[in-house]
Amino acid sequence: MLSNGFDAPLRLKLDPSRLLIQFQLLVHVLAIIAISLPSSVPLAIKLILYVYVVYSAVRIQYEYKSAGCELFVWQKSTQWLEVVDRKETFWSCQTGNLVLSWFVIVTLTSENRRRRLLIIKDQCDAQSFRRLRVKLKYFQGEAAMPTDAS
Repeated sequence: MLSNGFDAPLRLKLDPSRLLIQFQLLVHVLAIIAISLPSSVPLAIKLILYVYVVYSAVRIQYEYKSAGCELFVWQKSTQWLEVVDRKETFWSCQTGNLVLSWFVIVTLTSENRRRRLLIIKDQCDAQSFRRLRVKLKYFQGEAAMPTDAS
């Protein structure tokens, strides 16, 4: 085991992302603007589209905010544990994850299920997000694995 804690389990308590909420709201505002542009669409259809876009925005915002937080624990090399409402699901991390400075997309598989997990920078604390990015880069082989001497 490494003395720097690289192999220690990584606990990710994922809260709803404010950036994602703002982006979703922006998309709905842009949809309303697009509907408002001059076109040959009848007014009744435009009104129906306005109602649908506003309903969609409210529903998505409510569901996302009320979803609460999720807990993921990266245990060993590829083993992830998801805990939601005291129910545990084990996942296996796959290669080919997208690691950027603002967000990470992790590909997880479990038996016959496949899931892509989007983790945005503001969903967890800065230290955990940094550790996740570093571990994913080492896991994908983009950097040399640290040794006990480092």
